[in-house]
Formats: sequence, structure tokens, C-alpha cells
Amino acid sequence: MNNLTSNLSDNMEGFHAEKKDYSRFENSFRRWLVLEIDAGRMCISEAKKRFSLPSHFTKLYKNWQKKYSDEIHLSLSTMDSKDRVNNEKLEQRIKELEKQLEKSQMKNVALNTLIDIAENELKINFRKKLGAKQ
Repeated sequence: MNNLTSNLSDNMEGFHAEKKDYSRFENSFRRWLVLEIDAGRMCISEAKKRFSLPSHFTKLYKNWQKKYSDEIHLSLSTMDSKDRVNNEKLEQRIKELEKQLEKSQMKNVALNTLIDIAENELKINFRKKLGAKQ
């Protein structure tokens, strides 16, 4: 039995526990993934499979979400009975606002990606660090 254990330890020299380096994901990818999951176009389990993410990705995602998600919350008032009567105008206005929102979100993603690329290429930090003293 002693001989068997020594053979196993001798033959296991080349095997190492491989640690994944999550810094390999660029900021633009992280931001895109958070946006996709927050928008409901992808779920966390789908992202794990697609990008070979670890089982503890949910915790990692929460950190990414804090750092990369846009926190714009709008509160809308309830509709009056007069407003409910004219549904066509309301639906048309909603469609216009949704188009504007989609354009502004795409612009935001494009600008953040541009800043990420510029930071990587020029090695200059353009963004303010979170929690920095003023």
C-alpha cells in the first residue's frame, strides 16, 4: 500500500490546480455582459455555459454589476382616467421613448467601450476611481 501511494504522488507532478484569471475579461466585455443580463436577454446560467464561467460566477457578477451597471431608475406617476382614454397616443409616445432609450443606451455602451479602449491603448485612467477623496 505504501508503494502505491508513492507512485501516485510521483506521477502527479505535472498536474496543478489551474486557477482562472478573471482579469482576462476586458472591461467592455464585463459591461456588455452585465447589460445583457440586466436587460433579460441572457440569464446567468446561460452566460456560465457560453463563456465557461465558474460556478461562483453569481458572486463575481454581483461585483461586476455594482461596478459596470448604469443605475438610472425613473419613477412614473399613475395614469388618470383622461389619459387612459387616448391609448393610441400613449402607445405612440411609448414607442418613441423606447427608441430614444435604445439609442441612448447604445451610445452609452459605445462611449464606455471607446473609453476602455483608450485606457488600454494609452495607459491613462480617464474614469474617476470609486471612493476617491475629493
